[in-house]
Amino acid sequence: MPNGSLYATAAGEKSGDASEVWFVRGGQKTRVDSGIKFATGLRYRPDQWLLAVADGHSKWAYSYQVNTNGTLTNKERFFWLHVPDWEDDAGAESVCYARENRLLVATRWGIQVCADDGPTQVILPMPDHSRVFGVSFGGPELNTLFAFCGDKIWKRAVKLHGIGAFSPWTKAGGTPL
Repeated sequence: MPNGSLYATAAGEKSGDASEVWFVRGGQKTRVDSGIKFATGLRYRPDQWLLAVADGHSKWAYSYQVNTNGTLTNKERFFWLHVPDWEDDAGAESVCYARENRLLVATRWGIQVCADDGPTQVILPMPDHSRVFGVSFGGPELNTLFAFCGDKIWKRAVKLHGIGAFSPWTKAGGTPL
């Protein structure tokens, strides 16, 4: 984050143990949550008010309110990832936020773009239908979307713009209805 702190996830020590979310600042780490099945990617919103954490073994990404001391409150299963009717696991891996307040999640079905009110609005499948393990913005204007799929990297220009780890606070605009 711009203040030098960071959040990280850690899997449970044994198979089936819940994951943990940690806050690290000044070399000190504090556990700020536990209980997610398999916490994978995480990212804070452009206004740094909310943190999203993907659950790699469900169809959800959680939302937390970030307190000024780095602790998290108001945990909620918020971002509903699309899966076929017979599935309950989107295989979420990596997440990133767009400056326009959209959460993008790398899943087995492609990059799922979520509205700021939670549900997936669109899925961007890969040309070869491969699973996406990572998603990121890049390019000079931060408007090139990169999808990392095993031994391939796909890219495309989009109308969204990325934010960097040390980007200053940005007012987040809501989804126009």
